[in-house]
Amino acid sequence: MAKTWTFLAILSGVFCTAVAEAPRAQGYEAFYRKCYEDAASDQVITSCTAVISRGLVDRDDLATAYKNRGDAYDDKGLFEQALEDYDRAVRTNPLDAEAFNSRGATYIALERYERAIEDFDQAVRLNPSSAVTLGNRCFARAVLGELEQALSDCNEALRLKQKYPGAYASRAIAYLKLKRYDDAIADYTMLIKSQPDNPYALFGRGVARRMKGDVGGGDGDVAAAASIKPDIAEHMARLGISLGDSR
Repeated sequence: MAKTWTFLAILSGVFCTAVAEAPRAQGYEAFYRKCYEDAASDQVITSCTAVISRGLVDRDDLATAYKNRGDAYDDKGLFEQALEDYDRAVRTNPLDAEAFNSRGATYIALERYERAIEDFDQAVRLNPSSAVTLGNRCFARAVLGELEQALSDCNEALRLKQKYPGAYASRAIAYLKLKRYDDAIADYTMLIKSQPDNPYALFGRGVARRMKGDVGGGDGDVAAAASIKPDIAEHMARLGISLGDSR
């Protein structure tokens, strides 16, 4: 189950009752399947809770159940609950690279970039061939201004997985901050080819174009980005990319 980039503090009594009764109606096998296969977030949460509570799986599968439920909580914006499950996952199986990567991605959502990098470092140690983890660490490093390290991560991610959108998006941020505007434009353009309505890519390319003197082209990209996501300028500023820098 892939991790993609709020709270249920405790499972309510009603929820627990539903989980307890549902296995009799659907069968434990149905919960097992939905916990470990792609399913809607609510189904994953319900199913993995049933699997965890039964205690019938081995250590590695239990860690994956926690990780998958954490991913589902993350998808719903329930970040604190996601972190709790990722903590349980890595305690249960300290060799689960995907759990460290998922927890790092949640820390990115919370803008705790230094903490995210710690998890990505561990995930890379466990699985150095994960383009997704390298792309995630590239992003966190780019936001923090660790630009050459970010480029190294993204270049390796693209070597492992050609045309990986996450790596293009993250590398473009590093290029922008390094004032390598042609390279930033090239990466954003590559991303826009597959994601023409990506407001982050449109805004970033607009800034790079303006810095190159293409005010008309830059303004067009920025306007397109704002039409898709009106608060895009605020979001990009939090990543260290400001339209004011190009004026």
